Amino acid sequence: MKLKASIRKYIFRFLVIAIMVGTLLYFFLTLDVKGSFSLYKTAVFYLLILALLFMIISAIVKAYRFYILIKPSSPDLKFVKFLIPYFVGYGFSVLGPFKTGEIASVEINKRSLDVPRSSSLAALAFFRIVDMFVVLVFFIIALGVTVPEIINYIEQKSALLQVQSSFYYIKQKISIWEFLSSGLTGNIQLAIQIVFYIAIVGTVILTFILFFPPVGRLVLRIIVKITGKISTKGKTWLENKVVTALDDYYNSLKLLYTKKMIATMVVVTTVFRWILEFYSLKFTLMAFGGNISLVNAASVTSITLLVGLLTFVPAGLGTGTITTQTLFKGLSISPIVAGATIIFQTLIGTGLTLSTAAISSIFLKEKKTEVIGEEKELSLENSE
Repeated sequence: MKLKASIRKYIFRFLVIAIMVGTLLYFFLTLDVKGSFSLYKTAVFYLLILALLFMIISAIVKAYRFYILIKPSSPDLKFVKFLIPYFVGYGFSVLGPFKTGEIASVEINKRSLDVPRSSSLAALAFFRIVDMFVVLVFFIIALGVTVPEIINYIEQKSALLQVQSSFYYIKQKISIWEFLSSGLTGNIQLAIQIVFYIAIVGTVILTFILFFPPVGRLVLRIIVKITGKISTKGKTWLENKVVTALDDYYNSLKLLYTKKMIATMVVVTTVFRWILEFYSLKFTLMAFGGNISLVNAASVTSITLLVGLLTFVPAGLGTGTITTQTLFKGLSISPIVAGATIIFQTLIGTGLTLSTAAISSIFLKEKKTEVIGEEKELSLENSE
């Protein structure tokens, strides 16, 4: 059994790495690398600095959100002291699939700050759910505003292609993008409308399940009963894993509902953090001569994040770059500008996170060494 579990684990890791490497290779092979990097010479420097500053502030706001949730269980904990172990865990999230870095931060908080694991897990569960809820709202906005804009662009390209092909049928070179887009827009629009309404209904249901415990428990009981008629093993798994986890989450939620100020601050910091991310993307595009509305920037970010989560790829690397590249193309942004923007946002952002984590880990180790040293000194004094 252990061998099978180990094999499954390594196969999963291999698939995640394969998806990440494959999509990154595709991105760079289809990218005009020379053209994109040449834009850095003419880029508006202060806008890039502003975009980078917004990335850093966003990371600090995200850290503060975690801090205010675990503060009640550790009243003496200071924010500056909390930042070092947080950034180490944050670095893991770039390297590990499906937010494994956040799980690592639970153990780091316990060992370096003596924060109870239950407090860290409850905090993670709450703000991760709030995060996903906000992203889903922006995703619905994307389906209603940005995606139709992309469809209109495809329709215009298709109409132009049909006119051109009537005159240059043999000489005209048709790209894969143009070929796939021609004649398919009607079906795509229908599919988008279906997904749009499903997303709205799903978000409303999810809201009741996640934030109203009686409704959530009722829905889960119904799911368990239906699953039990199909599979006994599935019913057992739901009762042992999902029901228990949801009960823990609802207990944490109940505590947070009694502390309305904390819950409000979490929601406010979540929205503020995402607005910073959207502006960072907008400023980066502007620095390279492109432009995008704040709504479209929110749409691109939310869709990219959801694709990254669905593929389990670390921080959306690979699948995130391809998704962003495709969306930018649909928004009629130059491929060269899009490439330069993605390189800055993804690679610079990832590099910043990893370097911060690496520097923080040095101080984390020093702190542990100091504690051990102090313990040795105390034991020597006692023995004397």
